[in-house]
Amino acid sequence: MKTILLTVILAMSANAFSATTKTETKNTAENAMNGGTAKSTEATQLDDLIRGEMAAVKSYDTILTSVKDEKELSKLKAIREDHVAAVSKLKTFASADVKEDTTTAGPWGTFSKAWVGGAKIFGNVTALKALTQGEEHGITEYKEALNDENIKPELKQMIKTQFLPKQEEHLKTIKSFM
Repeated sequence: MKTILLTVILAMSANAFSATTKTETKNTAENAMNGGTAKSTEATQLDDLIRGEMAAVKSYDTILTSVKDEKELSKLKAIREDHVAAVSKLKTFASADVKEDTTTAGPWGTFSKAWVGGAKIFGNVTALKALTQGEEHGITEYKEALNDENIKPELKQMIKTQFLPKQEEHLKTIKSFM
């Protein structure tokens, strides 16, 4: 029962965050049409990818404190380091505005830390399910970026050859623990 309740709360929170992000993006576009300045679609997408990777790092930081199995711990630390590297690589594509904007994981980082932390209370399997959902969300974000015509070809290539395969590998690894 607790797991079902946690899952429902987490799903509702994720939907609320998604709606907020879409609203902010729409408002930014409207601001640009009304003579204001706005981030480009590419900058907004890149901002989301960087923040998502930063949130992943926070999520792994949260769960690593409770993992007892040395083999799992080692693999989860490696996944965390992949996310750290992704943040660094993604920032090489970012403008100064995006770099300044992404000094923290923002609301998504706070949400993911609470999400994984809450799941951790309910046990290892629930925490691993939370990580699984985070990795699945990352895969979705990267696929969305690949379909965005405003994303630079060099970044798309890196997504195809590095980030997306790593995310899929992470997902398989986490699922193997459950």
